[in-house]
Amino acid sequence: MASLCLAALVGQTGMAATVEHLGRPCRAKQVLAGRVVTDRATGREWLVLANMNETTGAELLFVDFERNTGKVLRAPAGAGSWALNEVAGDRLVVGTFYDAQFMIFDLKRMEFIKTVGFPGESYIWNLALGSDGRIYGGTYGHGKLGALDLNTYTVEDLGAPAPPNMYLRWVSATPDGRIICSLGNDKPTQVLYDPTTKRFEPIPPPLEGVGGGVTWNGYFIAGSRVFKGKSFEVVDPPSFPTPPADKGGWQVDLYLTSEDVLFLRQGNAIYRYAKGDQALRVMSDIELRGGWLLAAAKGGEVLGVRGQDYFVIKPGDQDLTLKPIPVESGPRPTLFLEADSRGRLWGGPHFGQTLFWMDPRAKRSVNTGAVCDAGGEVYDVAFINSKVYAASYAGGDITEYDPDQPWDQWNHKNPKPLARVGPAYIRPTGGILAGPDGKLYSGWMAQYGRYGGAVAITAPATGATQVIENPLGEQAVEGLAVDERFAYVGTSLGANGLPSKPDESPHFGMIELATGTVPYRRAFPRASGVRAVVYDPRTKRVAMVVDGKLRVFDPASRRFVRGPAGDLRNVTSYSVAAPGDGKVYYGHEDSVIALDLQSGKAMAIAEAPSDITCITVGADGAVYVSCGVDVYQIRSRK
Repeated sequence: MASLCLAALVGQTGMAATVEHLGRPCRAKQVLAGRVVTDRATGREWLVLANMNETTGAELLFVDFERNTGKVLRAPAGAGSWALNEVAGDRLVVGTFYDAQFMIFDLKRMEFIKTVGFPGESYIWNLALGSDGRIYGGTYGHGKLGALDLNTYTVEDLGAPAPPNMYLRWVSATPDGRIICSLGNDKPTQVLYDPTTKRFEPIPPPLEGVGGGVTWNGYFIAGSRVFKGKSFEVVDPPSFPTPPADKGGWQVDLYLTSEDVLFLRQGNAIYRYAKGDQALRVMSDIELRGGWLLAAAKGGEVLGVRGQDYFVIKPGDQDLTLKPIPVESGPRPTLFLEADSRGRLWGGPHFGQTLFWMDPRAKRSVNTGAVCDAGGEVYDVAFINSKVYAASYAGGDITEYDPDQPWDQWNHKNPKPLARVGPAYIRPTGGILAGPDGKLYSGWMAQYGRYGGAVAITAPATGATQVIENPLGEQAVEGLAVDERFAYVGTSLGANGLPSKPDESPHFGMIELATGTVPYRRAFPRASGVRAVVYDPRTKRVAMVVDGKLRVFDPASRRFVRGPAGDLRNVTSYSVAAPGDGKVYYGHEDSVIALDLQSGKAMAIAEAPSDITCITVGADGAVYVSCGVDVYQIRSRK
């Protein structure tokens, strides 16, 4: 049995420390819906963007795209919105998450005037107007359909038409105002709701398998399929011009198309057609590279967002001009926090595929644009020779960024793609770190609909990547550390789009890097995961978190250090830090705890103003923590 005995943690702090507030550096935007509306006072058009903010709340960003100016209006509810529709009476209806509220925004008064909830639900996904004049939204929690009365501002819960599906992901209005409901998660299902009879009906056979669709000029169009009439007769060929068949398939654009103007997509090409036109108009043929079209303006422009930027495409444009969204959003919590050798702090938001860095001395921070073309977010970064290496969900990307060089992500110069472990592995739940051999090590969860995980080993000079699949079984890699000979891996039972893996236990194990063999592994029955694995080169010991308990492993004896139950306060921070000084640092609620891996003594070295989410230690020994949107520096007083 290993010799270390974990010492009990005393109540008082072990040393005097100063806690300094550095700021709220994470300001990334996460736009999930948009519309073009007319300013009732001036007649000018605005691009309205629904921006997510987990802490300070959802925001509407109004962008005057002709003048490149804007303003932000905070919403009274919600963390964000996928659902944004203009309705009669100079109003916008906004459907929110994580609280499933319908919010009404008055475009004349430029303020929110009403908020009404959908009890028991978490998301309202999108909106459609029914024949009864009510606005309909589908939910996540229980896959329900709700109807908002625009006169009384009351919500009717119409129930879950296809349980146990949790997602009613898309609602579409037919030309006669019925509502097609597309559900998923358990068994993909479509049903039709008739506001006149107030009943759910089986989907007509021609519509089987249809997801989202849109009404244009009396037709219902879904993908490249066109329907007419109450029985949804198939119109083939369509009654409007279609893109050239020799250039591949096409589909209707659900966001740009209105009752009056039809927009079709074929590859990168965007086509526009209105009743009475002689032919399709080719708007543009530009690769959006992760960009998202949101709305069309009266002048024929189409508008969208790409990460932290917006763009306007005019008919005939050959290039995409990106402009930073010209408003500052509220502060957001960071998903991770890392300190580089030059004293800078790095982090990034949940959702947004962007980074921030902060100079603690000057209390100055910079937020970048999107670091890669895929959606999702950066989970972690590592540093080699002043360059930053980011591991990102949802494409399984590893990206190289040199902060000393000009930003040119659009041309893949800086940041530039280095490697991709997707599509098989897409979520870097095990983080990324630089090994003693100068290579990058990252831990991953498998793609949607699969259990499993992997360790990826990447050469930063070439991007050449070795992938060790399912090293401890078909389980996600949630923790990863390395020394000169071994990788130390922790796994979880979680998966993308699946429930936790049944009838198994998460593991910790050693992988010999030269051979890929596993000389040691241990299961943790009844635990959900082994995460935040770190290696301390001074003591040559490994620490990890098993369901909130900090556990210490001695690779030399291949045994876990044992101590009396309750020796250490639980780990409540998302991350732990092992800077190489023989200690492990973590957050227990608002306390910073330091555990000496050699002596087993643990002490609270400081108390933060609120619960700690992430922690890191700089090269000079300063401890940095994030508490929600705030970042603090902690230094011992000598």
